[in-house]
Amino acid sequence: MSDLYTVVEILEQLIIEHEKMLKLAGHKKDALIKGNIDELSRILQFESRCINAIQSLELEREKHVSLYLMQRGIRKETCYLSDLIELTEKTELKQSLSVCQQKLSSSISELKLVNELNQKLIEQSLAFLNFTIEELTAPFEEPTYQNTQKASRPNPYMKPSHGFFDSKA
Repeated sequence: MSDLYTVVEILEQLIIEHEKMLKLAGHKKDALIKGNIDELSRILQFESRCINAIQSLELEREKHVSLYLMQRGIRKETCYLSDLIELTEKTELKQSLSVCQQKLSSSISELKLVNELNQKLIEQSLAFLNFTIEELTAPFEEPTYQNTQKASRPNPYMKPSHGFFDSKA
């Protein structure tokens, strides 16, 4: 099998992994909103597995692209998917690579948006926690406004003194 067919298969697996990440990001958003720490921890474990799978697939993809380029006598340090599409001679492979490129690009950009939202939710949660901790650990302060009659009247059984408007004319 040609190295490019293998690259297409790897790209399809990458798309699947990125879609899993997208679903996990949606679940993470729900867990963040609900404040469900246990669920969030479980989601992070699944995300870690997906990230490891994506990294290994990326290494495989790079290896097969390098082999394809070496077989053609092409020397490039970085070869983007668009470059690979241009270099491909077979129409079927060009189409498959283009479809993979569009799907992968779409998944990655959607994942980026959801992750930005989740980051804002985390920042809000941390700000709320910091505020709560500061309020709970702040030293007790005397109230700003006090009842002046209580302060001037030491004996509670004494009659209150008359104010300015209570006097007879």
